[in-house]
Amino acid sequence: MDRQQKRFDEFRNMFNNERPHETLGQKRPATIYRPSPRPYPESLPPIEYAGHLETRKISHNGMMRWKRERIFTSKTLTGEWVGLEEIDDGIWSLYYGPVLLARFDEREMRFSG
Repeated sequence: MDRQQKRFDEFRNMFNNERPHETLGQKRPATIYRPSPRPYPESLPPIEYAGHLETRKISHNGMMRWKRERIFTSKTLTGEWVGLEEIDDGIWSLYYGPVLLARFDEREMRFSG
């Protein structure tokens, strides 16, 4: 692992400080880089869902409760709130914020897409 990190650090140094880039007018990236003036937030504001969506919090093992049952969503969503919007009888769209993640068929208790 240490050897791989050393190789990466050497490459990054060469790429940014030694090697001129044609698209930068033969300048090196380090000579023109400027940090962003925008502050980086410590944490993001909580996601808010429209009032007509059902919301569920994803448990530590990626499970979501649905009508007294549990269904696996993703461990990536652990601790996050998701929104569900019914788009047809028993068919729901699963959202994380504004992003459509999947369709959920509550009759088969199965995600698709």
